[in-house]
Amino acid sequence: MRQVLTLLVLFILGNIPAWAQDNYDPRKALTSEELFLKQGSGNRVVGAPGQKYLVLDASPTIGGFHRYRFFPGDNIKFRMKNETIKFNETIATISDTSFAIAVINDALNQMTYQEIPLKEIKLIKTTRRIPFVSQAAPLLPLAGLIYIGADFFNRGIDNKRYTTDASTFVVGGAFMVAGLFCYKMTFSSLKINGKNKLKVLETY
Repeated sequence: MRQVLTLLVLFILGNIPAWAQDNYDPRKALTSEELFLKQGSGNRVVGAPGQKYLVLDASPTIGGFHRYRFFPGDNIKFRMKNETIKFNETIATISDTSFAIAVINDALNQMTYQEIPLKEIKLIKTTRRIPFVSQAAPLLPLAGLIYIGADFFNRGIDNKRYTTDASTFVVGGAFMVAGLFCYKMTFSSLKINGKNKLKVLETY
């Protein structure tokens, strides 16, 4: 029974590279400049030199250094200091020390712009697509549950159902922990501090 469960889990994990390869077409490969410009939303405004954009230089505990870029038209998720509101908005404009988001007032049927000073940002939620790791984030916990569930509901070597042992929980739990690790590497809430710095740069 254990061999069957192990083969099932290996089959699920073995499909991760296959799914990643299915999405890759060498003929559609982008240049490094195209990848830079296509990061995030397709609504960003990138034109002549001098276009300001936000840069988050992050050095998290898991994943190592990474630079996130946000252009006008990109979606940004953040929280401000001394506030509990979670913003999930589109960047309208960017200045040297702040950026603006569009706010729609349904009562007055009009749209205004709210300026967000960079120094008031508490944290930013980011998404980093990592080959294989991002795909494994939801699959590994599922594989762990299947491993434990199959051992619990099927007859084992003792010919009894609804029984399992510590080794099954260890293996299943290891898959779940690995999935959590992959999730944390893909989705992060980064506090703006000495390690994670938010600033404005310009295209040239």
